[in-house]
Amino acid sequence: MARVSPLKRGCVLSKRWRYVWTCISVLNFDANDIYLPPDGDMNNYSKWVSGVLAQHRNPNVDEFSVCFNLDDEHSSPIDQWMKFALLNRVHRIELHLSNIWLRPLLDSYYTFPNRLLGLSAFRLPSNDSFNVFVGFKSLKTLSLKAVDVSDEALEYFLSNCPLLERLSLHLVFALRNIKVVGPSLLLRRLEVVSCPRVESIAICDTNLVSFTYDGYTKTKMVLKNAPQLVELEILRLTVRHLVQERLSDYMLPELKNLEQFVLVVDRWSNASLLGYLAMIKNWPNLQRFVLQLSSRQLIHEHDEEGEGAREDLREAARYCHPCLKMVEIAGYCNTCDFELFKQIIENAVKLEKIIIDALENHDPDRDSESKNEEDYKEIQRRSSLEQQLKTKLPPRVELVML
Repeated sequence: MARVSPLKRGCVLSKRWRYVWTCISVLNFDANDIYLPPDGDMNNYSKWVSGVLAQHRNPNVDEFSVCFNLDDEHSSPIDQWMKFALLNRVHRIELHLSNIWLRPLLDSYYTFPNRLLGLSAFRLPSNDSFNVFVGFKSLKTLSLKAVDVSDEALEYFLSNCPLLERLSLHLVFALRNIKVVGPSLLLRRLEVVSCPRVESIAICDTNLVSFTYDGYTKTKMVLKNAPQLVELEILRLTVRHLVQERLSDYMLPELKNLEQFVLVVDRWSNASLLGYLAMIKNWPNLQRFVLQLSSRQLIHEHDEEGEGAREDLREAARYCHPCLKMVEIAGYCNTCDFELFKQIIENAVKLEKIIIDALENHDPDRDSESKNEEDYKEIQRRSSLEQQLKTKLPPRVELVML
């Protein structure tokens, strides 16, 4: 019997396994996870993805992910990739085409083709590659970044993807109105981040569990009859824009089952923060409230002493929070914020812990004299705030100063 050397056996095995990859069910084209040649640009990346898909043979794909800086000049190959995802009954689609800092021109974003969803306003020629329409019936997760999607396309995904559970929209400039309506929707998690032209968001009669919004106060938001919503994140509101507004501008709808609320605020002044405490008035089961404040560097020197809260905000903040157990506040806090902590301590009857991370990010280029002066003020500020709080805290409440 002839003996086969290990090298030859390896070559035979190598040939047998050469095309096994063409049947894998997870296709991740994240440029951060691979090595591209020094001249690796949009064209090289596009050719690489198209070449792999041309050889792929598995009719069922669990995950299809594209993460690279691509614009509308590459619409044709991206359209074909989306057609591939459609025909292969993909469960998870992640299409992340860079961010606004790398490519700031709003008209250069790739636009998801309505004709691929059967929404085209004109009749396609019989030989058009998009004529085969089967729909995204298997889609469970859709994540789009720097991809323009029309209101009609979004409505299609919500209405015609019966298994869709997660929807994430980042840097989508074409969207105007988002409607998540109806108990038949399986959608559980929704993210809307940095979509500056969104005018309204309506979430009504749904089984949504988690909603994250990172945007602007001008967006009209309707949250109605969402009994399973337990996680809500509303990010980057601006105090400077809110302090002169009516009390009603602070109010959000009643959410009886909401347990966690995270709010990130671009703080441009030392105006009272009590309005944000008024936000949680209608959430009787809230257990954790996180308030993340922007850097002290945004606050003008003449605002350093702060200003007292308006009486209507003070009155709205005097509301019992029967289930609130943990409050976390990160960012620049001054002694003028003591009133906020005082109201929390007095009205959260089950409060167990307050965590304050009041460290300030200083300019790394400051000179040694400025550094010493600022560090001294920082120590005084933190010490004063801590001493004030300790005089009001009941024994059951733990104070953690980071």
